[in-house]
Amino acid sequence: MTKGTNIPKRLIFILLFIFFLPLIIVVWVFKNIIKMIRKNKWRKNGDIGKKLLLNSDITKVDLMEGYEFEEYLRALFFYAGYDAKVTQRSKDFGADLILEKNNQVIVVQAKRYNKTVGARSVQEVYSAKEHYKATDCSVVTNSYFSPQAEQLAKELGVMLVDRDELMEMWKQVTATIGDIEIDTDIDKDFYNNPNKFAI
Repeated sequence: MTKGTNIPKRLIFILLFIFFLPLIIVVWVFKNIIKMIRKNKWRKNGDIGKKLLLNSDITKVDLMEGYEFEEYLRALFFYAGYDAKVTQRSKDFGADLILEKNNQVIVVQAKRYNKTVGARSVQEVYSAKEHYKATDCSVVTNSYFSPQAEQLAKELGVMLVDRDELMEMWKQVTATIGDIEIDTDIDKDFYNNPNKFAI
């Protein structure tokens, strides 16, 4: 009796698998195509895209992909007076950005999260500090840090920038953007009509 009931269960499982597998593949492909289109649009916009990101409040930051958040931070730190570079995507040794200003080198790990950032990020950026021979290191997030991350950061001397501090930094930097010279018609168009360049 058990053998007879197992055949329909197996058949149902196989039919469900055959039905849902293509559906899962289509959703995955569609998601990756959209991600690729957004990434290409971002690259195409270049500096305009960076300036556009500075018009992004924290609710828009929450919707960014990881690479967009890194570029957002690069633009934010650039306008804050740092020479800011994004590291290579893989094998970055725990640093997403390298900031330089007045003989100070800071490695930054960017965490665009929907949950709290844990102690592992603090450990990784601290290791990156040694690797890049930086003077300081920091973890920047659109979220908040776990108590363990805060404790470890305090012990290791890692600067933490959470959601509230990121919003405050964004406000300070965007308040000074009006002082930046606009030298091209595209830049003038960007400042007069930023929605035209929406990503």
